[in-house]
Amino acid sequence: MPAPEFQHTVGKTASFSGTALHTGDKVTLKLHPAPIDHGIKFKRKDLQDEPTIDAKIENLKTVERATTIGEGSVRVHTVEHILAALSAMGVDNAIVEMDANEPPIGDGSAQPYVDLIKKAGVMAQEERRKFFDVREPMHVEAKTGALLVLLPDDKFRISCTQAGPNNRFAQFLSMEITPTGFECEIAPARTFVYYEDVEPLMEKNLIKGGSLENAIVVRGEAVLSKEPLRFPDEFVRHKIIDIIGDLALVGRRIRGHVVAVKPGHAANAELARALAREQTRRSAMSTPRAIPIGDSGLDTGEVMNILPHRYPFLMVDRVIGFEGENKITAIK
Repeated sequence: MPAPEFQHTVGKTASFSGTALHTGDKVTLKLHPAPIDHGIKFKRKDLQDEPTIDAKIENLKTVERATTIGEGSVRVHTVEHILAALSAMGVDNAIVEMDANEPPIGDGSAQPYVDLIKKAGVMAQEERRKFFDVREPMHVEAKTGALLVLLPDDKFRISCTQAGPNNRFAQFLSMEITPTGFECEIAPARTFVYYEDVEPLMEKNLIKGGSLENAIVVRGEAVLSKEPLRFPDEFVRHKIIDIIGDLALVGRRIRGHVVAVKPGHAANAELARALAREQTRRSAMSTPRAIPIGDSGLDTGEVMNILPHRYPFLMVDRVIGFEGENKITAIK
C-alpha cells in the first residue's frame, strides 16, 4: 500500500485500449510516470503539438452525464473513472496519453484502470503530498435534489445514499477510501442508466459506445445486464467512484468525510469548486516568514507582528519552529 505521506507516480508505462462510452471511438490510453508536483495531466496524442490538460477543477467544462475537462479548444471527456482509480490507488503524478478525446469505458467500472495501475506499478517519490484538511463543515445542494456535506475527519471517507426516480433501488454505503478498499469494494461497480433516459441521451449524440457490455440498464424494477449484479448495492458503489473522480480535480488529497445524498456530477463539481476556493483563501492568508538560518526562533516582538494579538496567541512568547503552513511550535 502506498505510504500516505509521500507523493507517488506509476513505475512504468502501461496501456489500455477499447471503445469510448459517449463518442464510440476506438482509443488507446497510455499511463506514463511523471515527476513530483506534476499532478495528473491528460495528453491528446491525436492532435497537433500533443496538447495537455491539467486535471484541475478550473479546467472543468461540462458535467452532463460525465465529467469533461479542457483548455482552450481542447477537450477530454468522461475522465471520472480513471481519475477515481488514480486517486484511490495512491497515484499523485501521471501523464494520461490518449489518441482520442475520451478514455475507453472498459466494462463500465473503474476496475480496468485499477488493473492498468497495478500493471504499471506504483512508486514512491521524495516529496510530501499536499492535503486539504477539512476544518469545518461545508455543503452544496443542487436543483436535482443532490446534497453533499463535507465534515472534518482524519481520513478520507464517503457515506453515500443513492436512489432513482420514485426512490427505486435506494441504497446506502459508508466506508473509508483506501487502495485496498477501493479495489475490492468500489472499483468493480459498473455505470448504470435508467431506461427512460436512454433515448434522450441518444438524441444528444451521447452513449454511442454504450451497450450491456459496459453499462447496466434499469427498467422499472428490472435490471438489464449481461451478467448478474456484482454487488447488491452496485449502484451506490458506482456513485462513490464518480465522487472520488470528480473530487480528484481539487488537486489535493482530502482528509474529510463526504456525506452524499443522490449525488451527481454537477453537485460533485460544486463541492470541488468550494474546496478549491477555500484552498485559495487559505493560501492567500499571510503565512509566517521563514526563520533566518542561524536564528533559534522568534522573540515576543516578532511574534506580535505575525500572530493575532488576542487569546490564545497572547500566551505565545517564542516560536521555535514551523511545520508547513498550518502548524507552529511555540513556548510560553
